[in-house]
This record gives sequence, C-alpha cells and structure tokens, in this order.
Amino acid sequence: MELFSYLNEQSSLKDIVIRDMDRYQHFMALTENVMRGESELSISERELIAAFVSGLNDCSYCYNSHKLVATEFGVDETLLESLLSDINNSATNDKLKPIFHFVKKLTQSPSKIVNDDAQKVFNNGWSEQALSDAIAVCSLFNFANRIVDGHGIKGNKMIYEIGAKLMVANGYSIK
Repeated sequence: MELFSYLNEQSSLKDIVIRDMDRYQHFMALTENVMRGESELSISERELIAAFVSGLNDCSYCYNSHKLVATEFGVDETLLESLLSDINNSATNDKLKPIFHFVKKLTQSPSKIVNDDAQKVFNNGWSEQALSDAIAVCSLFNFANRIVDGHGIKGNKMIYEIGAKLMVANGYSIK
C-alpha cells in the first residue's frame, strides 16, 4: 500500500509537484536556478553533488536519478561510488574534494560547520560564491530527499531513466 492515494510505484517528484503547484512552483524555480543557473560549478559537478547528498541520505529516488543525470553530463559512473566510499581516495580532482567534505559535513552534522571547513574550499581556489552554490545544491537536495522519501517515492530503473532524460533535456522546469 502506498502512503498517499494519489501516488504509486510509478510516481515521481513531478507527481507531487503537479498535485500542489501553488506550493511547489517556487521550489521548482529555485531548483532550476540552483542546478542550471550561472555558477563556477559546472552542471555535471552540481549534479554529482546532488547525487552525493542523496546517497548520503539513502534517498534511492534522487540518488539513482541524479547519478544518471551526472553520467549524461560526462561524469564517470564509478566516481559517485568512490566519493561515497572515501572522498580523499576518490577519482575526483583534488580541487573538488574540499567541497565534497564540506557538503558531507553539512548533510550529516550541519551544526558542526566551522570557518576552517570553508577555508579549505577557498584554499583550493574556489570563491565564496562557488561555496555558496555548493551549499545551495546540498540544501536543496536535503529538502528534496525529505519530500520524496516522506511521500514514499522510491522509483525504479524506468523512472530513473525517464527522469534523467527529462532533466538533461529540459532542466528542472515542469513541462
């Protein structure tokens, strides 16, 4: 039995959004801006952060969907698993590692973020805006993970593949 009568095993975040556009239209606009707007972080890096946060949260729907989106934007499919396993020994470039450490800490123990965490990002050549963008992606996906998991959305291979194709083609607008 599904948690909500209007959702089933084929449902996605889009079904939640469409059912309550008054509430979620601003969330979708924010998502489009954060994930596709101008940033030092590439689209593929932002998608990788989205999948990483979702993996940390064990959100199967967002993790699997954004893993495929990141792959479509050129991210090696094994990179995400290596980041989740061990950031320092992952195949990601050294410049990105402090961002992933920051995002991991922000996801798992946000009250423990200290100036030194940000300074490590800045020392690797990132601007304050780049860190702010990474924080926005992290925060957005912590929220999205709670929305889909709270509604019982788990997804399946077909849903992940369809969703990924739509996100690559259309961004995050609801069409």
